[in-house]
Formats: sequence, structure tokens, C-alpha cells
Amino acid sequence: MLDALPWPVAVLATDGTISYVNRSWPDATQELGRHFAQALADRQELPPGVVSSLHDAIAAALRVPGQEAVLEFAEVGDPPARWFRVHCSPVAGGGALVGIEDVSAQRQRELELALQADHDPLTGLANRRRFMSEGARMLALAKRRGSGMALLFIDLDSFKLVNDRAGHAFGDAVLQQVATRLKAGGRSGDLLARIGGDEFVVLLNDVDSETGVRLANRYRTALQDPPVVPGNELPVSASIGMAWFPGAATRLETLLRLADAAMYRAKSEQLGVVMIDESPSPA
Repeated sequence: MLDALPWPVAVLATDGTISYVNRSWPDATQELGRHFAQALADRQELPPGVVSSLHDAIAAALRVPGQEAVLEFAEVGDPPARWFRVHCSPVAGGGALVGIEDVSAQRQRELELALQADHDPLTGLANRRRFMSEGARMLALAKRRGSGMALLFIDLDSFKLVNDRAGHAFGDAVLQQVATRLKAGGRSGDLLARIGGDEFVVLLNDVDSETGVRLANRYRTALQDPPVVPGNELPVSASIGMAWFPGAATRLETLLRLADAAMYRAKSEQLGVVMIDESPSPA
């Protein structure tokens, strides 16, 4: 029955030596008679902390009747190639049963679902949910450090015209190219997200207001020269609103609202970039 299982299983004697392994166990003939702790220590793909935890779990299963343990770990690697779930159970009359189940497919699916929950499927950028959660964390850190931040609200000009004339498939391609350029022009430590159809936001970390305006203009230039889609007669440009922390507001939601309002002013007055660096009201 154990040989029919698709994952490795070992039976340990009361002293911890391996008395049986099934057909799925790697190097089966070399493992018999060895102490399981030594077999673990020889596995270079196991993180050191996992080796210690497995050793403790198996020792407890050998020592304490009814003591069972389930441990999960990933192989060494970035990203890890495989994930495993180890089951340790005592055996009636002494000894323990150890099974190692490959749960890579399950864990990969979980990671994919988590990625989908926090990222925009079209561009791969963070979505609004991720931006609000990560942005709040970054803002709290800036408050503790006393550093400045700037929130840029980037909206493409006349994007509806692109969709109407060239179709939504072409519009999606434009948005992907825009995201690529924004990522290429960004800085490590800043947070970039797509929060709407043609709306992008960037939270600039550790900047003053002048640096924020300079970076905003750099983003705007990156979308204009050269054209996002070479040979396309429909130019792509952007209007950008900026709200500076802590001068304009100290809450992420307020910064987002103010940057959105500044963007609409930039668009309506064809100013390119508009900055709000002071609170518009006593509140």
C-alpha cells in the first residue's frame, strides 16, 4: 500500500533509524539503516531552519504517543522550485511514519490567485487594492521618519479617442506600453499602480516637492518621446496631478483625491503637471 503512494514515505525505528522506504523515496537503497537526522542534514535543498523543525517534529513523534505534526517548506531557491508538506505520525508499538508530499502545484495556484487579487491583469501593475494597502504602509513609515512623499495621478489625454478610432484591443496594447514606460522610468522604492481604465498613480518615496515635479515631468516626457505606438497617428500624452505629503495632506485617501483634482486642472488648462503642496483648507 505504501509503495502505491505517489510521494516518498519512510518508516523509522524507535531509535530514529530508517527501517523502510517506499518506491517513491529518492536513493532508497542508500537510506536504509541511516539515522533520519543524518539523512536530513545531507539534503542541501532543505533550508537550515526546516531541517531543525523536521528533526524536532520527528523526535517528538518517536517520543510522545499520539504526537503528530504537519510541516510545510519550500526548497532553497529564489523563487523556490518546489514546495513540500511533511507528515510525521507515531506508529503503534514504537517508531514513526514520515511522508513527504509535493504540494508545488497547489502552492503555485495559491500564489497566482494572490497575485491576481493584488495586480492589474492587463498591465501587471499593482491594482487599487494593493496601492491603498501598500501606500498606507509607506505613508506611515514616512511619518515616522519625517520624510516627504508625493502622489502622482496620471491620466492619458484623449484616450477615449484612441479606443473609438482604433478599437479596444489597440487601446489595451497602448495601456500595456504605457505601463512598461512608467515602470522603466520609475525608481526603486516607489509604488506604481493602475487604478482605473487609463488612470495610473505613483507614490514617490522620500522626495521634496521640487523633486516630485521633476519626476512627474520625466514620466510625462516618457509617454511622449518617442510615440508609444510608432507610426500611429493618434498621439498619446498625459496630464499629471501631484499632491505632496505632508504639505497637502497626511492621509492617503486625501492625497489621492487632491492629486486627482490637480490632474483635472492640468488637463482642462493644458498645463501638463499641476502640484498641490499645501492643504487647500484649514482642515
